[in-house]
Order: sequence, then C-alpha cells, then structure tokens
Amino acid sequence: MANISEEQKKHIDRKIKEGNLNEFGDSKDTVYAGGTPLFNMMTGQTKDRYEYVLGKHPDWKI
Repeated sequence: MANISEEQKKHIDRKIKEGNLNEFGDSKDTVYAGGTPLFNMMTGQTKDRYEYVLGKHPDWKI
C-alpha cells in the first residue's frame, strides 16, 4: 500500500466533493459488483480507497 499523506487524502476528498462524485471518485450512480470497487472477488484482495481514486484520477496527486 502506498504511503498517502493526510494532506493528499484531504485533497482527494475535496476533489470528490467538488466533482459531486461518490466516495470512490466515480459518478454517484455507479454500481459495483459486490458493492465496492475496492474488493477483488477473484483474488480476495482489498485495495485502499485513496489508491483506487488516484489510480482513476492520477492528476489529483499532489
């Protein structure tokens, strides 16, 4: 897991709010298999929410 600073987390949360997005940085009407994009049902692994968001929105990295 990447070491994401509190400042970076606040920046991501602010961008999500400004964009009127869901907590994962996607459109509010996005539906996920299994209820979350953070859990990979094939591998059983869970991804950090902030890592997931930065993977979708690399331009949000500060």
